[in-house]
Amino acid sequence: MSWRTALTLLLLAAAIASGWSVWRNSHPVDDGVLRSRPDYLLRDYEITSLDKRGKEQFTLSGPVLQRNPADRTIHLATPKFLVPDPQGHYWEVRADEGLVPASGDHLEVRGQVSAQSPADQPPITRIESDQLTLDLEHNRATSDGKVTITRPGLTMEGTGLLADFERRQVSLLSQVRNRYAPKH
Repeated sequence: MSWRTALTLLLLAAAIASGWSVWRNSHPVDDGVLRSRPDYLLRDYEITSLDKRGKEQFTLSGPVLQRNPADRTIHLATPKFLVPDPQGHYWEVRADEGLVPASGDHLEVRGQVSAQSPADQPPITRIESDQLTLDLEHNRATSDGKVTITRPGLTMEGTGLLADFERRQVSLLSQVRNRYAPKH
């Protein structure tokens, strides 16, 4: 074998090895590690979302926000939402955890969910449940589970909820029980 043939074979082997290396690095092996780590993580964050007209839609804050690259969902630890009503007063929504699906069209909050109407707009209304689905584009909340609504002198319990934050309307959908405690 001549030196030219040996050099050609050596260069061909180097080209094949480098091509294989580039291909392998651009298609990492799915060993589960990449899918289990968030592709971004925010700590002690505050995010203000604006609608198409530039008006505040909601403000979200919390200790941890992380995005899962596998399903493109966003997980929130103990989120706090401030949702403005038309007069510029804020409903406050808190929960143990939150989830924004990949579509981003709604938000699910779970675990000791509490939503309270603006304190300076009586009567103060408090909604408590284990789960709420928030449609922040339309300022609405829904739930299929058990819900408790309290106002001064009134406690309502039921299953299922439809709340319109802009209109300050809250409706329980079934198995409703009311308890009145009139002021003296």
